[in-house]
Amino acid sequence: MPEQAEGKIVRNLVEALERLHEDLDRVELWTAALNSFQHPVPDYRPGDHYLLRSQQPDQKRTRL
Repeated sequence: MPEQAEGKIVRNLVEALERLHEDLDRVELWTAALNSFQHPVPDYRPGDHYLLRSQQPDQKRTRL
């Protein structure tokens, strides 16, 4: 009988530690999210690296 109680206690401790790890992960996630919202959004500065170049009328291709 004492061995069964010991096994149950160990199982309960392992489950409690697993819940604690999950809670710590959740706290870490929300802390990172809160940290992100404490800083202003950086100014948007589009570059021309990914912009399509406009074609002049003589450069347009006709597709059929």
